[in-house]
Amino acid sequence: MQTLLSEVEERHAALLNLLRTAAHRGAPAKPGDARMNTDRFLAQASRHTAAATRVLLPSVAQHLPAGRAEVRDHLQAIRRLEHTLVKAKAKEYGQAQTVHMPWASVWGGVHNHLTRTIAAERRLATMLGEHLDSDDEARVRERFTRAIVAAPTRPHPHLPHTGFPGHVARTLCAKLDALWDEVEGRVTSVAYCDSAGSARKTLLP
Repeated sequence: MQTLLSEVEERHAALLNLLRTAAHRGAPAKPGDARMNTDRFLAQASRHTAAATRVLLPSVAQHLPAGRAEVRDHLQAIRRLEHTLVKAKAKEYGQAQTVHMPWASVWGGVHNHLTRTIAAERRLATMLGEHLDSDDEARVRERFTRAIVAAPTRPHPHLPHTGFPGHVARTLCAKLDALWDEVEGRVTSVAYCDSAGSARKTLLP
């Protein structure tokens, strides 16, 4: 049976695969591939962090010992990751403040904070699995999966993340992001691959 931890780990593996593809800045197969690969990674990473904030962290606060402290620490890690995602998008779209910033530095920062966030999130998912019964764990996993679909496709490190303000901010940003994605022609859909690299039939939005 699929558990919360296995679901989270599959999505972590998919994110790392997308990052490796995006960070490979060799000659693309066709014009626009580099931007498309970057957009896909940034969209899925943004969705994942937003869904974790919406679903996993409230469960951590409610069910784990020292849950509020765990949430506070993980929110700091998420915000640091989101700041690096903002830099990557700014670099891809040629914003002036990133012109002299080498891609190796940009992707190095993303990789560093993504792997740290992944390790922390895996730890939280493991602890939740130990404290929740099977029905509650299944509900959290299902809500997490649904939250990814409805999450913003861009990082928003400066907006509220938790509580009612965070919910409102995510809802509005998801709609605004979809509009701007269409204007900019961003490709945000990607086949969701499991840890073995085989694509699932369902495409992520």
